[in-house]
Parts: sequence; structure tokens; C-alpha cells
Amino acid sequence: MALVAAVAAAMTVGVAARWGGVAHAYEFEVRARTIGQGYSLRSFRLTQPSPRLDRRRFTQVLSLGIFDIGELRGPRRGRALYERAFPDGLQVSFVSYLRLSHDDGPWAQGRVLAGGQLWDAVDLTPELESDLLHLEVLYAYAQIEGLGGGWFDAAIGRQLRASALDWWSLDGATLALNVPPQRGVEVSVEGFGGLRVRESSPVASATTELDGTGGADCAEYVEGAAPGSGAWRPIDRIAPGRTSAGQNRGFENDYDICPQREQAMPTFGGAIAGAWERPGRAGVWGRLEYRRATSRRPGLIGPADRFDNPDRGYYPNESGTLGRWGINEEVLSASLRAQVDIAGGRGQIGPYVAGRYDRLIGAVGEAHAGLRLRYDAHAIEPEVYYSAPSFDGDSIFLVFGGAPFTDLRATYHWRPAELPVSTYVRTWARRYHGFADNPSESAGGGTVSADWARGVHLGVGYGRSRRWRARLDAFHEDGYGGRRSGGYGTFLWQLTAATGVRARVAVVDVDEAEVGGRAPAWFVLRDTTAALQGGASYRIDAGVTLHLMAEQNLSRFDREQVRVLAVVDLAFLPEVP
Repeated sequence: MALVAAVAAAMTVGVAARWGGVAHAYEFEVRARTIGQGYSLRSFRLTQPSPRLDRRRFTQVLSLGIFDIGELRGPRRGRALYERAFPDGLQVSFVSYLRLSHDDGPWAQGRVLAGGQLWDAVDLTPELESDLLHLEVLYAYAQIEGLGGGWFDAAIGRQLRASALDWWSLDGATLALNVPPQRGVEVSVEGFGGLRVRESSPVASATTELDGTGGADCAEYVEGAAPGSGAWRPIDRIAPGRTSAGQNRGFENDYDICPQREQAMPTFGGAIAGAWERPGRAGVWGRLEYRRATSRRPGLIGPADRFDNPDRGYYPNESGTLGRWGINEEVLSASLRAQVDIAGGRGQIGPYVAGRYDRLIGAVGEAHAGLRLRYDAHAIEPEVYYSAPSFDGDSIFLVFGGAPFTDLRATYHWRPAELPVSTYVRTWARRYHGFADNPSESAGGGTVSADWARGVHLGVGYGRSRRWRARLDAFHEDGYGGRRSGGYGTFLWQLTAATGVRARVAVVDVDEAEVGGRAPAWFVLRDTTAALQGGASYRIDAGVTLHLMAEQNLSRFDREQVRVLAVVDLAFLPEVP
């Protein structure tokens, strides 16, 4: 679909030129970032010395934005990049973000002895494919604003979308109806449809995959002699019709298959958004969205007679009544926030609330509510957050998922305009629902406090000018799961207009809890880690900057954990007169 977006961008340029005659001008932005990393990771062994495996990671990022492709009505009037669109005429644009990753170190390209046979690491751990050599297009879409006299906006391509408490990706099209503002009220109705971006989608990122479907632990249902007596079993590494013995691809897994994750996932939905604003006084913004994703059930992945009993397909279907399509995701989300200015603009009151209902679990999956109060340099923000894990409808974790939790927190900020100081204090408490009722899953044999965790964070920053800034943060967390205490200190100094240095030191002390006394003492982590970082940046030319950073981590487990990072950042943002 990303290629479709590129073609669509070329078509929009042609249509704009055809419709509007000569395109007077356009603007574009190009950003390129090259990142090189070198460090080692320890691979733990119980019966032999733990080896150290190197990672040599290379990442290339390229983003492109083209704006004002053929303004179809009227001449240009000297508008600069990112300013508001003209009130009349079509506005055509194209944006994309591409990332290439490669790791040529033995951590990703090593070989592992298992079952008396030497395997490529990627054959045993397919997740390494994204590190070895992987091309991702996070988004690439063409957009037309102002269709139908300003009533409609449209976009086509790979779109990275944000909803209330959620973000996801779609290969498809979006059409929005914009109702003209009336008395400060704006309303927009939106519809979208296409294919949900999965890890198996062309040049896709695994980060947009639904939870519960990643990993290499794919299994199929093998029927038994009697209905209901079958079992889930791992899929054979060499599956008939899929791979063959002796095949050796250096950058890909040669054996693992997972038909469940390879199915296309048609997705559709819609949203309505509204806003009411009175500049300098108050405003209200809200959005309601519905989304549904489905996929076909995988059929036979080999001959029907390859087991002792006839195979009826990937999923249990001994009764023969299982449908061909299933629901992967169906959610209804909403968000609402407001802002009221008080005391002549010296203060603000800003309540907000957001929630997501997951139909597959039949309950609220996430909810967040809070209130931000500000007066002059002081601000306080109490909030509550609830989360119940939800997964892909194809995932077994949907049935055996984790317990939900609730966060309560309050944050105080102080940032006076007359002083170069900013401070904050945050306190929080988290309850893990369901643990206290089950003594076998609670620390201390099921005490009331076992399912609570709590903590406090505080920090202070100082920066009298843009030449140098310093910051110190500290925290203490305790309760279910153990204790974690420590702090961070950072310092930035701009030596010249082109050169800057930075340093960071961190100390973290960890003492994990022995849940129910079941873990052996040697297995429970108790350690203090210190990290030292130093870096420098040099601006070679306008839009061209080189960053270098080195890091050393020290602990009783590892005293030579060195990491080196180099980044070349290129940006080209011309202004076309």
C-alpha cells in the first residue's frame, strides 16, 4: 500500500497541474538520519561460562514531505512552510517515513546448537529478522484537503493513526466531511477502510501488530480420535509445501510458519469529532470512534491425512460449524477535554477523560481521567488510569490474559517566569486487581498490601540561558514486585553556536520481591547499577549535525558494558518563493 501511496502522490501532482494549469510552486522537507551503534550483550548459561555477543546496528531513517502541490485557485501570496492553508482551493500534499535496519553482529547473525544440530539464530528466534535486515515504511500517504469547496478531505496510503489511548496503522483510504463552523462550533465526520498493517504486510513494522500475535510460538490444532480430544501442538519446522530441508537464507527464518499471522485483516470504521472554542475564555474538544478488524480463518496448512486423524484445519472444527471469518478487534473509543481560563488568563482549569471499550473482552479496556489546575507558576494534576490487557481475537492470550491494574497519581509543577528553575513532585499508587484474592499469586501469602505498588518521583531543573542547563531527578518505588530506588543527573553545555556537550549519570538500586517465596534466593535480582554517559554534537552546516555518544554501565553482573552511538542528522527545509 505504501507503493500505492507513492503512485497516488504522482497522480495528484499530475491532476493538480492538469486542473490548475501551471503549478506555481511547491514546498518540501527532507530529513535523513544515520545511526550506528556498537555494544555487547551477555548471553547467560547455567552450566558454562556466559558468552558475550556483539551487536553492530545500523539504522537509516528517511522522511519526505511535499506540500502545496499545485494550488488550484489563485496565485501564491508568499506563504511559508507549515502555515495554515488558504481558505479556498485544494491543498495537495504527500508525507512518508522510511526506516532501514541492519545488524551484522553475532547476537543477530550467530548460530546456536540445539538438539545436536547447529541452527542459525534467526531459525530458532524469528523475531531476529527485524534486526538482521529490515525495511519499514511507517507511513506514506497522499492527502487532498478542501474538496467540494472545503467540505471534504481525503487521504490514501499507509496511515499511522491515533485514537483515544491507542494508535494503529492502516493501508487504505480516509474520507472526512467538515461541517462549516457555526458560532464557534466545528464538527467533522470521518470514515476509513482498508487493511490493518500487520508484521506480515509489505515493508511493515512489527510495532503496529495487534498484541498477542507476535513471537514464534505458533501452534495448530491436531484433532483426536474423538471430538474434543485434540490438542494444540507446535507446527512442524519443515511443513509440506512451505519450506524444504537444506534451504538456508541468511537474513530470514527458514522453517517457522504462522498462517494465523499471515492473513489479511480488512478494517473499517468511522469517527465524529467536534470542538467549541471561545478564544481567551474556554474550549471543549471531543472525539468518538468505532473500529472493527476481521480476518479469514487459516485452512489446511498441509495434507489432510498427515496426522493419525483427518485434519480439519488450523483451528478446532470437529463439528464442522466454524465460520470462515473471525473478529480480530472491535473497539469503541471516546475522548473529551475542556479548558477554562480564569483570573484574566493567569490560570486554567482543564479536565479530561478518555476510554476504550473492547467488545472481545466485553469490558472497558482502558480509561484515563484527570484534572489539570494551573495558576501563575503553580500547577497540580491528579489523574487515574485503568488498563485491562486485550489481545488479538486469534490469540490464546485473549482467554488467559493478565490481570488489570489501576493507577492513581498526582503531580505538582512549579515553574516561575522570573527564575530559571523548574521543579516537580509526583506520587503514585498502583493496584493489581485479582492478586490479593489468590494467596498463591501474592507476596507474603496473600496479605492485603501484596497487590499494591507505590512510589514518589521528584526533580529540579536549572537553566539560566540556552548556553547550559542542568537537571536532577530522584525516585523511590516499592510494593508488589520489589523495590527500585535511584536518581539521574544531566548536564548540557553549548560551547559555541555549532558545538555542544552533554553528560549524564544514573544510579539505580533494585531489590526484587520473592513472590510467594517460590523463587530461589540466587534467582531474585538484588543489585546496584551505575551508568555514565557522555556525548557531543557538532553542527557541520545548516541542517547537518553529527552526534557522538558513549555509555558505560557498571553492576556486579557486568563491569564492561560499553555502548557507542553515532548519529548523522540531515535536514533540508527550503522555502520556495
